[in-house]
Amino acid sequence: MDISKFESLPTELWLHILSYLSSFDLFKAFFRINNKRIQQMIDSQSFLLNTKLISYSEMNQIFVMHSYLLELRTIILSNSCSSSAFYNYWTKNLPPMSITPKVKQLILLNASYYIYGLVDSLLIPLSVGNSLEYLHLIFQCPDRTYMMFITFLIQAQISFHTMIFEIEKDWYCDREVVYSSLSELKNLHWSSTVQLTLTIQFPFEMIFILETNAIPFLEHLYITVEQEQLRIKPYLDAPPPQIQFCESDIRQMTDGTRLQTLVLRHLALYNVIILIRSFNMPLLNKLTLVDIFDETLMHCEEFGQIINHKHLPCLKEFYFLIYFPGHLYEAFEKICQHI
Repeated sequence: MDISKFESLPTELWLHILSYLSSFDLFKAFFRINNKRIQQMIDSQSFLLNTKLISYSEMNQIFVMHSYLLELRTIILSNSCSSSAFYNYWTKNLPPMSITPKVKQLILLNASYYIYGLVDSLLIPLSVGNSLEYLHLIFQCPDRTYMMFITFLIQAQISFHTMIFEIEKDWYCDREVVYSSLSELKNLHWSSTVQLTLTIQFPFEMIFILETNAIPFLEHLYITVEQEQLRIKPYLDAPPPQIQFCESDIRQMTDGTRLQTLVLRHLALYNVIILIRSFNMPLLNKLTLVDIFDETLMHCEEFGQIINHKHLPCLKEFYFLIYFPGHLYEAFEKICQHI
């Protein structure tokens, strides 16, 4: 092979060189290059725009590079000036898909910054035509802003194949929470979602998520529970929930026949047992339990007995992390020897 010319370098070396360039630099350097092989390599790249790494002056260049916008597959928004400029430009060109028709993934690093208008101005238009497949929103904590966004999304009845609502900081503490803020969960209908990561306030809200036809194609579920106990306070603006996290309500209302992956985080061990005993998951092959707690060890033996092929016939991977008081360690070891 003639390697006296730059364009004659092996494909492997070209791909290595391209990996060091941002999609913006890549596009500026090689757009419409008069070389079919190199152009094919450029076209094979997944064009990603991370607005956090783009200066304001570069963003103004992007606005006039319509061919670059047409190639974007992933867009990452933050709370930077260039990110705000792109968001305003994107949402003012309705529908947004007219300038970014190939975008598949949207990631918001500071979702609270865009909470107002995000659903109406961007997510609803992006849901038309089923182009967007992956939505990843990062919130600092599960505060009212987070709950408000979930409510907006439920009311709009739009969903995407993968929806990840990530919380950066855990709030495992006794704080005042108006539990009615997620009352819209009872109206949940996300018909396109296959994978979901969500933080909820109380265990009973899990029933709304797992309810029959609420998320009919759900296969992979990652749930964090912020508070184990519901403390009813007389000044709350809504009646207490009628649904309980109990075997009868779970059996009557839920459907887990398509579920293949389940990750539960911050839940009492006895509630884990209730869920496994009453929730039908015939296809579940991976179960992960994180930050599960037990104060007495009363439920450990039963826990070991229900993790079997009778309750979970397709289970292949099982991981768990259980917390319990230190003085019970020796008793816990004895229980484990008999499980």
